[in-house]
Amino acid sequence: MNKIPEVMKHSQLLKRFVLDKKTVEDQGRIEQLCLNTQSHQVIGFICKSGIFGKQKKVFAWKQIETIGTDATLVNGDSAQESLDKFNNTVNIIGNEVWTNTGEKVGLIVEYLLNIKTGAVVNYLFKSNGWRGVLNSIYLLPPEAVSSAGNKRVIVVNSSIENPQCYTEGVTQKIGLVQDFLQEDLVKTREHINVAKREAKKLLVGFQETAKVVKEQAQEKAQVVTEQAKQKVEEFQSKSTEKKSRKSKQTSNDFSTKIQ
Repeated sequence: MNKIPEVMKHSQLLKRFVLDKKTVEDQGRIEQLCLNTQSHQVIGFICKSGIFGKQKKVFAWKQIETIGTDATLVNGDSAQESLDKFNNTVNIIGNEVWTNTGEKVGLIVEYLLNIKTGAVVNYLFKSNGWRGVLNSIYLLPPEAVSSAGNKRVIVVNSSIENPQCYTEGVTQKIGLVQDFLQEDLVKTREHINVAKREAKKLLVGFQETAKVVKEQAQEKAQVVTEQAKQKVEEFQSKSTEKKSRKSKQTSNDFSTKIQ
């Protein structure tokens, strides 16, 4: 079974078969992705179906259950009331790329997106030979785009002074990097949780040990107190007995003298 990469080109999603997961009804094929150029997020897509593709249906990106090799499964009905809103989103493909210093750089020819979230990972632009840059395709990070219209986008000049060339396979590499970062984040959180649990165990153990030591000290102090009290009582008893014997002896001696 072929595994779908986490990062795909926009064009790879077009014309894909769409099925309702619950009813297994044919919803048509993806005609257009609806990109919000301010958030750099694909918010949904438009399908066309019926005879000659005249019927259109719109789905929010969050309705996607899964994107497979043969079909995209969606949850819920088409949000027809959002059709006008989605139709008004900017189709950035083919837009001219200009710098914020007024130089024309090239054209947007594609973009890469995370199919789980719909977020744009990179735009791809074809250079027109700007500053000696070869007529190749380069990566343009979303944060470099300062504004976008129906025909042009403006990018921060400093962000594309040394653009990274795009080659096939970079999509998978980007996906692997994202997977690694996500996995590393999960592991880091697990390590933090383990450390917290161990610290809690140590604290509980320390508290229990302190309690036992305190109880033992109290018991020992009580024993010592009892022993001291007992010795005092024994001493007092012996002292009283000795005095009694001495008094009796004195009385006997006195009686003997009288006789």
